[in-house]
Amino acid sequence: SATTTPIFEGIDAVNSATSSSSLDVASIFTTDNIKTAFSVATFFPQLPWLFLILLPNTGVTKKLLGGYEIVTLCCLVHFFIVSASIAQPDGTAPMVEFADVFDPAGDPQKAMVGMMQYPNFVSEEWSHVLTWDLFVGRWIWLDGLKRGIFTSHSVLLCNLIGPPGLLLHWATCLVTGKGLPGNEADDLMEEE
Repeated sequence: SATTTPIFEGIDAVNSATSSSSLDVASIFTTDNIKTAFSVATFFPQLPWLFLILLPNTGVTKKLLGGYEIVTLCCLVHFFIVSASIAQPDGTAPMVEFADVFDPAGDPQKAMVGMMQYPNFVSEEWSHVLTWDLFVGRWIWLDGLKRGIFTSHSVLLCNLIGPPGLLLHWATCLVTGKGLPGNEADDLMEEE
């Protein structure tokens, strides 16, 4: 019996570590932390937007937004919200309701409105939209830098209402005689 005691003690230690790490994860994936992440998703990107809109040609803006770090941080906040929501009992909208959004024979808009009653779904969707808006706004800004096109108005509109900012950028490209951006995949093929 003396020889089996250390084994059982080891198993108890593993079980204790596993249950305490589960508790640690559960204590991170809380409704309060999702609310905090919602605020981070809402307010953190606003400073980069200001740089893109007000100081588009400065070295600090190029350093902050020339890479993917800021967008990646926004993606990580979104991923946290999704993960924390999934980890909670009843933390996400029911899959049946989600499937109804993609049912062309039903009422997809009504289904989406119904899903808005779930706070975690709202948090996930909001952070999703804001992250993609920043990603596209950053692309508009980079295209403007590469091709010498003014972008502040397009980037601002992208921040405010998303896709129309991209349309405004394309209109600006046409009005200024720069033309629409080319097929980027074709550009890569030419480099090979």
